[in-house]
Amino acid sequence: MITKFINYSEQIILAVRYIGQGLMITLSHANRLSVTIQYPYEKIISSECFRSRIHFEFDKCIVCEVCVRVCPIDLSIVDWKLETDIRKKRYIYIYIDMNIHFDTKII
Repeated sequence: MITKFINYSEQIILAVRYIGQGLMITLSHANRLSVTIQYPYEKIISSECFRSRIHFEFDKCIVCEVCVRVCPIDLSIVDWKLETDIRKKRYIYIYIDMNIHFDTKII
């Protein structure tokens, strides 16, 4: 009976400690300034050695070619054909060259 009570009290102490740690992290983030930007008009200035990963969802691609027009170093290539029966573009080939070293000073 006493060992069950000791185990129960240890679990309560651990739970309170974890909740306290989470609360301390939350409170430390509350003092920070907001970093919201208005993307097309404001851009984040990244460091010189900043490396990022391109996120592209092939299933959601509607072949609008915005990625091709916006990319400053011509990283992506999209080949498409127009399907007349459904009046939509279908992509045949999408190529994103990840081996190109790009300088973030351009962006």
